[in-house]
Amino acid sequence: PPASGESTLSECTAKVLVTGPAWMGSGIGSIETSLKRLFSDAREEIAITAYAISNSADPIFEWIEAALMRGVRVKLIYNKQTGKPPALARLRSLANDYPHFQVYDFADKKYDLHAKAVVADHHIAIVGSSNLSVSAMIGNHELAVLVEGPPASNVAKVIDRLLKSGFATRLTP
Repeated sequence: PPASGESTLSECTAKVLVTGPAWMGSGIGSIETSLKRLFSDAREEIAITAYAISNSADPIFEWIEAALMRGVRVKLIYNKQTGKPPALARLRSLANDYPHFQVYDFADKKYDLHAKAVVADHHIAIVGSSNLSVSAMIGNHELAVLVEGPPASNVAKVIDRLLKSGFATRLTP
């Protein structure tokens, strides 16, 4: 039997996603397309961990705002936000406009938050190497896995645990 927190293969689905010219067009799903779909299909909550969002014009902000406009709660934990003013200003603006958008700073002096994950409704998750930037979603050679079912729920649970750990501090708009 599976260990605690694990599931059998029949309880979940997994799909490989990629970006980068050497991998695209090979019949494997696109990280960008899958992220966009995850944001558009979410109904209740999206949880995000991000090492980097390159600038305030990246499509991730459009997807976040569209979800927020539908009433979806969004929690974003962003590594050491203080050094990233354009993206940080846009995040603060969205948090000001949408009270159900919670932005957290992972500003631990010793450790980084290097995890890149997006989970919708505790049921579907994309976990991989890709930062939330145009270059990572289109040009870089990145690899991710889209999982559905109990493994996605476990990703959401570890993000919630991180939020309760004291490593992440909520930013006020």
